[in-house]
Amino acid sequence: MQSIIIFILISVLCSTILSNFLKCAYVYNGNDFTFLNFKKNFSFKNLDISFIFIFFIIFEVISMFVNAYELIWYIPTIFALLLAFCMDIKYMIIPHTSCFIILIMAVIKNIYFFSMDNIVSSILGGVIGGMFFYLINLIFGLFSKKTGFGFGDIKLLASIGFLVGVKDIIVIIVMSIFISAIFSLLFLLYNFILKKKKEYIPFGPFIVISVLITMIIPSAKIIDLYFSIIDKLIMHLNN
Repeated sequence: MQSIIIFILISVLCSTILSNFLKCAYVYNGNDFTFLNFKKNFSFKNLDISFIFIFFIIFEVISMFVNAYELIWYIPTIFALLLAFCMDIKYMIIPHTSCFIILIMAVIKNIYFFSMDNIVSSILGGVIGGMFFYLINLIFGLFSKKTGFGFGDIKLLASIGFLVGVKDIIVIIVMSIFISAIFSLLFLLYNFILKKKKEYIPFGPFIVISVLITMIIPSAKIIDLYFSIIDKLIMHLNN
């Protein structure tokens, strides 16, 4: 009962900040704004009740798989991820605030759990997270004037890589590509059937979903599941 009350209070706090951030983004048409702008437009009337429910469900689900101490580390990150999710869907922008919060959590985590292995893993995770889609954009640029991914996706993955380390960021990258591919195919089929115009699908939400999944399921289990599925497919094709 006590944990439920705490989750509700934290959900209300996170939802209030998120709702006001989105309101401020609306006022400034998705452009950058300062803390003073945020403070000026802040109001409890902007609170979107649905965010309380979303935050509460996420906290409750994740608390089933991690202890209370680990959840404390996750709360600011979850807020930053949902902020990126909402902003990317609505304005196709990954706010600097999301990446900044995640980077702060990465620094705190590396200081608290200081070891050379963690530091090296964090740095490699950030480099891989940022460079992977940056290199894809360079390849895209050789053949067309368009880029495959926005800079917001690159900076979000880089900040997440610094937080989670090298092994987890690789899993997150692969998973986000896999989930986005499935969704994109279904979305294209939906548009084809209804004869709707093609729409740009932001990639940020798929990164967020993948990170939330790794908070629940350890990356080692996800890797084992992946290879298990591959083995079964190979066996099925051989038969």
